[in-house]
Amino acid sequence: MSLFAVNLLQFALIGVAGLGVALTVTRPRLRAVSALLAMSATWMVFNFLEETSGFRDIWLVTPAFRLAYPPLVYLVVRGVMSAGPALRWRDWPHALPFLVALPLTPQIELVEHAARISLFVYSGAALLLVRRFHHATRDMRSDAHAIQLNWMVAMIAFYVIDGVFDILRMDAHWLHAYWPWLGTSSAYVFQIAVSLLFVCVLVVLAVQHARLFSGLDDRVLEAWAEGRAASRPSDDTALASTAAIADFERVEAAVRDEALYTEPRLTRQEVALAAGLTERAVTLAIKSATGRNFNDYINSLRIGDVCAMMQADARTGTRQRVIDLAFTAGFSSKSVFNAVFKRETGQTPSAFAAAMDAAPAGAKSGPPGS
Repeated sequence: MSLFAVNLLQFALIGVAGLGVALTVTRPRLRAVSALLAMSATWMVFNFLEETSGFRDIWLVTPAFRLAYPPLVYLVVRGVMSAGPALRWRDWPHALPFLVALPLTPQIELVEHAARISLFVYSGAALLLVRRFHHATRDMRSDAHAIQLNWMVAMIAFYVIDGVFDILRMDAHWLHAYWPWLGTSSAYVFQIAVSLLFVCVLVVLAVQHARLFSGLDDRVLEAWAEGRAASRPSDDTALASTAAIADFERVEAAVRDEALYTEPRLTRQEVALAAGLTERAVTLAIKSATGRNFNDYINSLRIGDVCAMMQADARTGTRQRVIDLAFTAGFSSKSVFNAVFKRETGQTPSAFAAAMDAAPAGAKSGPPGS
C-alpha cells in the first residue's frame, strides 16, 4: 500500500485530534470540543479506509460527516459562553441529521444538499448566539469589552469559508471547467491541510481554556432575551419613569459613593445588591436616566475619573502614566481604555493630556460633561 501526502496529513489530523480529546474529555465545559475532535479523528479514519482499502465499496460513510460538523461547531460556541456543561442529554436531536444520513449516503446528492443547509443554518445560529452574548454582557458586566468573543466570530467565518470551499470542490462540478484546480488532488490535499489547521486551533484553545472567559450561567442568556423588552423604559407610564429615576439615584449612590466602578470586573448583580434593587431594575434605571447599557455607564464614570485625575495632575504640575490612572479607575485593558476614552471625550488620552498641559490654569476644571 502506497502512502501519499494526503495520507500523512490524515495521520497528523488523527493524532492531533486524539491528543485534543485526551486534553478536553474530562472537562465538562469542553465536552463539545472533545466531541468535535473525536468526530474529526473518526472522519479521517474512514477517509483513509475509503481511499486505501476499498471501504468505499462496502459503505460510503464520509459524506454523512458533513452533517455532523455544523451542530458540533454550534455546540462548541455555546459551550464557551456557558459556565455549565457543553453537552447535555437534551442536545441529542442535533445528532439526528448525521445518524439519518449514514444509511442514505448512496443518495449522495440528498446528503450534500442537507449538508449545505446545515452548514449555513448552524453557522448563522452560532453567530446570533455570539451577538446575543455580546449584548447580554454589555448589560451585565463592566468588563464586557474584555470578554468579547470576536475570535469566535473569526473561527466561525473560517469554518464557513472552509465549508464553502469543500462545496465548490466536491459538488460544484460545473465550476471545475472554469477553475480546473478544484478537481485536482492538490485541492483535496489543501482541504485536508485546512482541516488540520482548524483542529490545531481547537487544541490550542483547549490547552489555554483557563484563560477564556469563565462563562455565563446557563439561564442568563435566555433570561436576558426574555427580559430585554420588559426592561425598556415605558413612554406612557409616568409612574414607571418616576420609579426608574428614584432607582437610578440609588444606583448612583452605590456606584459613585462606594466607588464600585473602580472594580475591574464589576457586575450588574453586585450593583443591584449594593443598591438594594433587582438586576432588571438596575438596567431599567440606567437606561431611563442615561440611555446607556450597564457597561457603557460604568465606563463613562471611569473615564470621568481618569479625566479628573489628569486635570489634577495638570494643576499640580505632576504627571502620572495615563495607563496607571486607567487601572486605578477600574480599567483592566489598555486597548479597551483607549477606545472608550476616545468615544467619551473625542480625543486620545495623549491628546487630552497635552490639551490639559497647554490650557490656562483657570480652564483646568472638571472633566468633560461634568
